[in-house]
Amino acid sequence: MAKIGASLFEEGMEKGEREVIIEILNQRFGEDFDKRLEEKIRKANEETINKIKKNILSITIEELKELLK
Repeated sequence: MAKIGASLFEEGMEKGEREVIIEILNQRFGEDFDKRLEEKIRKANEETINKIKKNILSITIEELKELLK
């Protein structure tokens, strides 16, 4: 039972992290950051999310789109 709880907690943390990333990028890029990019971030693998996190202050919208292909 503890493993299930830990797994659900971890899943919740990942979803929360993605929502924070989406909010930051939405603030940075405004209208250029559309719903398609939001959905791609929500579905992205951990490696892609880590790359976005490491570059969140410097990534361009073009680089973000390329990363999320």
